[in-house]
Amino acid sequence: MIGIYPAWEPVRHPDKNSFFEGRQDAALGSLRAAEIARWLHMCVDERGTLKFVNFCKPASMRRLRPLHLAWLCIFLACVGFVLAGSALISYNGVEEDEALVAAPIFSQVPPLYRIRIFHQTIPLMLMDYVGAFKSWLYWPIFHVFAPSPASLRFPVLIIGTIGVALFAFLVERVTGVCGAVAGALLLASDPIYLLTTEFDWGPVAIQHLMLIGACLFLFEFTRRGSWTMLAAGFFTLGLGVWDKAIFSWLIGGLVVAALIAFPKETIRRLTKRNIAIALASFLLGALPLLIFNIRSDWRTFRGGASFSAERLNTKIAVLQSSLNGSGLFGFMVNGREQVQTVNEPETRLERASTRLADLAGEPRSSFQLPALGIALVGGLLLSRSRGPTLFALAFMATAWTVMAFTKNAGGSVHHVVLLWPFPQFVVAIVLAEIARRWNRIGVAVFAVAAASLCITNLLVINQYLAQLDRYGPAITWSDAIYPLSNSLRNEPGDIFVVDWDIFGPLVLLNQGRLKLHTTLELGEAAISRAIFITHSPDLQFFPKANQQRESVAASRGYRKELLRLIADSRGRPVFQVYQFVRQ
Repeated sequence: MIGIYPAWEPVRHPDKNSFFEGRQDAALGSLRAAEIARWLHMCVDERGTLKFVNFCKPASMRRLRPLHLAWLCIFLACVGFVLAGSALISYNGVEEDEALVAAPIFSQVPPLYRIRIFHQTIPLMLMDYVGAFKSWLYWPIFHVFAPSPASLRFPVLIIGTIGVALFAFLVERVTGVCGAVAGALLLASDPIYLLTTEFDWGPVAIQHLMLIGACLFLFEFTRRGSWTMLAAGFFTLGLGVWDKAIFSWLIGGLVVAALIAFPKETIRRLTKRNIAIALASFLLGALPLLIFNIRSDWRTFRGGASFSAERLNTKIAVLQSSLNGSGLFGFMVNGREQVQTVNEPETRLERASTRLADLAGEPRSSFQLPALGIALVGGLLLSRSRGPTLFALAFMATAWTVMAFTKNAGGSVHHVVLLWPFPQFVVAIVLAEIARRWNRIGVAVFAVAAASLCITNLLVINQYLAQLDRYGPAITWSDAIYPLSNSLRNEPGDIFVVDWDIFGPLVLLNQGRLKLHTTLELGEAAISRAIFITHSPDLQFFPKANQQRESVAASRGYRKELLRLIADSRGRPVFQVYQFVRQ
């Protein structure tokens, strides 16, 4: 019997700074056929048949174990992201902007926002600057699963999980598998990424996926020169702009970052062929937005974003609170000062969560903000991580500056979070470089730093869960929307919604079956037969408009008659259902 047992040495990928031990895909791309034959473990039996004994020597197989462990950690990070999101799904009610996805599925789409193809109505846009891409994805989901918190939130949770996995692949290609582990753990455990993705009122879930996917495709284009990667990258950018026009902030950030961090490489690739492919692919991805603007005399751009330095201090504070994870306390979940009664935990998960929150001192911020500051300095000092760090810094600075100086933008967490995952990217590549440079000490620093950041992130997520259980969601996320929807299920007449954050959730939860209206000319016939829905007086978004409406009705001889109060799960009255009757 003849055996061939060559040594299989660690392979360094020519286009990467990191080392890749035991990577078959890297080796197969560079070995010739004869080398591949020597590389495989083969033998010839008594009949002269060539057989594979082993793919590699046992010693070489041992080199694969760290890689397997690393990708197992990335997989567990994705699983943990889904589990953490699943624990939060049912606490919050449906918010108005979150429910916007259902508008073209269960109600009439304005003619300007749709087209007719083969006798079928195809929605293009939800608003002048928000596309119907997400509604396209939810159309089959809501035709299989009835609208509910789970069917609304679990799909975007999966989109966020795919984003974590793609981010790990991106970091792995930039700095190696060690950085991929850190990146996946940091992003999957980030409380702001989790909450803004799962309760996708921005919307931001598809924005993140398009940004990460485009970066991955374009990075592969720079490595391989493949025009298909270039086309895929710019098509993805086009989809992002269609999903929401402010994605153009991120594209501007990518362009400036590429020119600052890698000017020679960027300019060298600006050939006529590449520009043509990129432009055609981008326009194809953004085609629905382009069609809408051609038909509407460019309404998306005629709105004209104006620039102002107003509220700049507030926007800086929102940036800080987003980075440390505290930005949604008070906005999404109530604090102790906002409620009169405290709910007692009922399930094992709730008891464990509240107990952990008490033991940890009810933390509302993580270590990510100081870690990012240290990583930015360290990344610019370390030679191998300087380019990627400079790219991420230029991207974040450019995109945030645009949103900070745009009027009515940048003052909310759902805008700031569009910078993600580049804060995690910087921290991950610096930790990976430390582990590579200083061997065992570096690996220890990597492990301690990554674990500390993840633990503080998870403690903040747990604090959100504990406060949702104890104090409940804030008014815009009130779970009273569910009993309100159930109470109206058999209502045959016209229903006029006279306050914000009610109309969209009712359309979604009742699948468009209710006769809902948002405006009303107070004519005699209409005012006498309709019912009205608003928030309780101390919770109304537009109290003056409601008072004016009641005054007009009173001047015509009608008085307000309360039909029922709808309370949340803690007994707090949230909604009023009433009608007008003759005095």
